[in-house]
Amino acid sequence: MFHQKIKKAFNRHGFPLTTNQLEQLTLFRTELQRWNSHMNLTTLQDDDEIIYKHFLDSISVLKHITIGEGQKVIDIGTGAGFPGVMLKIYIPNIRLTLVEASHKKVAFLKFLISQLGFDVSPSVLAIRAENYVKTAVFLNTYDWVFTRYVASIADSAAYCLPLLKSSGRWIAYKSCEIDAEIEHSRNTLNLCGAEIENIYASTIDELNRTFVVIRKIIK
Repeated sequence: MFHQKIKKAFNRHGFPLTTNQLEQLTLFRTELQRWNSHMNLTTLQDDDEIIYKHFLDSISVLKHITIGEGQKVIDIGTGAGFPGVMLKIYIPNIRLTLVEASHKKVAFLKFLISQLGFDVSPSVLAIRAENYVKTAVFLNTYDWVFTRYVASIADSAAYCLPLLKSSGRWIAYKSCEIDAEIEHSRNTLNLCGAEIENIYASTIDELNRTFVVIRKIIK
């Protein structure tokens, strides 16, 4: 039942799934619901909500960007694995790092990853992003930084931008009502040596989602 429901939804929006990906997503949903029964991972319980507001929401950005083979991706504040684990399921060859401050959520992520059967497993770090960025070895390292939490662009800039390579991009997942936040962020981004490159609206009508693409300014 779930197999057919998720396959239909993904096909409808232009994201065909392999048999292995279908099995991985079914396992993801099962473990998310099981762990959520005794841990606050997500407020979304219904299969349709999980499919659209977690799974498809995480990967719909791929209609606008292309993550290259073997590129380094970091998901800051990943929570229960969104968007990072979803991106890894859909693009298995990315080199993924997941950063999450909650040790309980990290326990879930490590268990989930152990069950998903990736050829190269993502790194999962139980650390606040503000502390992660203090480690010099991680600076200027990543092709892509992803954030899908409630913190503003201005508040996140200091610990997202330093992680990017000069050619890298930071993708901030936002709602559609972002005009005020965009204006508020411009001065901070400029001081950090960055700018907004593009703003994309999700192609999935069921989602209230905008993707803000931020790049470093090369001087």
